[in-house]
Amino acid sequence: MPTEATDAIIERALISVLETKPFEKITIDDIARAAEIDRSTFYRYFHSKYEALSSSFPVLINAEMFQQLDAMHPSSRLETVVNWVAEHRRLMKNLLIENQQYSSFTELVRVVSSILNDFNDSAPENYKSSPLVLLVTEAPNRKRIIRLAATMLVSVLTDYISHDASMTADDVMIDIRYLFHRLGLEDETSEDDNAATRTK
Repeated sequence: MPTEATDAIIERALISVLETKPFEKITIDDIARAAEIDRSTFYRYFHSKYEALSSSFPVLINAEMFQQLDAMHPSSRLETVVNWVAEHRRLMKNLLIENQQYSSFTELVRVVSSILNDFNDSAPENYKSSPLVLLVTEAPNRKRIIRLAATMLVSVLTDYISHDASMTADDVMIDIRYLFHRLGLEDETSEDDNAATRTK
């Protein structure tokens, strides 16, 4: 057994099970088996599989995933997120739950809001004049605007995951870039990139 904390082992075990099985069909026994623990150990750390899932989101989607992109244009970060979701489409689809007990959408918005907030706080100087960063920093209520942006992004990605198997990551980026451009949230460099993308 690795020296990693038991709660982290359980979180990673749940993510590994989600690669092959929808969350609603996953049992505590499935998670415990993947974590190489017994049921009683699971319940020492989590009251339910829903609590374990909430705890797993920051492990699955975290700021470290995009650390190497900190000096890049925001649309590059978005493209990385979209491509990551495309590569892990089955996993993401398996964790989408909306019922009386739990809302994956709400949890994803919470995690993405936190990441967007961290990105804006740690933005390099050349990035702080970006229209997207200014949109947040000059907002009457920064917290609400970040949550709105996170909600829009999660909504686009969950719709893509759930409803249109033919849609590609490039399709999603075309839609997002079009929206950003029409809202005046991309600079000339991004529009040049868009033109290059459209002519490919």
